[in-house]
Amino acid sequence: MFSESKLKTMLFFDIETAGKYSNYKEFENADPAGAEMWHKKMNRQKIEDYKKGYEQNVALYPEFGQIVTMSYGLWNPDKYGGNGYNVGSITLDDGDTEYDSLKRIAMVFHNASANGLVPTGWNIKNFDVPWIVRKLHNIGLQVPSCLSTYDKKPWEVGVIDLKEMWKSNSSLDVTFEEAAYSMGIPTPKDDIDGSQVHETYHNYGLDRIQTYCEKDVKTMIHLVTAISKIYNPGVLKTV
Repeated sequence: MFSESKLKTMLFFDIETAGKYSNYKEFENADPAGAEMWHKKMNRQKIEDYKKGYEQNVALYPEFGQIVTMSYGLWNPDKYGGNGYNVGSITLDDGDTEYDSLKRIAMVFHNASANGLVPTGWNIKNFDVPWIVRKLHNIGLQVPSCLSTYDKKPWEVGVIDLKEMWKSNSSLDVTFEEAAYSMGIPTPKDDIDGSQVHETYHNYGLDRIQTYCEKDVKTMIHLVTAISKIYNPGVLKTV
């Protein structure tokens, strides 16, 4: 598995997303054309209650939602001491526009590219990376090279997806919480989970979302270091 030197190059990250409007009626009043487009999308997906479908599914789609927080962290006991890692967040608070927040998120990955860090996370190829890339396209910001998938073969994409690693080519699905559980690592979802982020965000629960997102990143680090100790006994320090 990952050596100590490799672990120090991994930029662990996670995003949490929500709809821009709390419910479909609010969406329809503010943006009738967008609401109609959502209605058509739900019809294509055979979801009859498109209004309820907005609250339940909007956080899945960058074209209709927003990144409300991104947490990221690095593992390096020599540098950080204590638990061996450092975690921070970029959160869409009242003082930020979506553009401001996305610009800061992009800069994290531009700096990662410049410093040889590899974006790492759970299911990031299917969710987090496409979300960030599509949002950057939406507001006209350059996609960091470490996240770019354009004109690259699948094995040339420069990210590490921990879900792919954990599944080991299996076709059976597994959740992040299940993987952590199987390694004896406490669940990061002891308050809210991803399905509750939209509702929590629109009920002034941004602090809870940021805490949850940071727990996800810390749990990733614990999971990867725990597995790596099996392959590199005596090399990795306890975290």
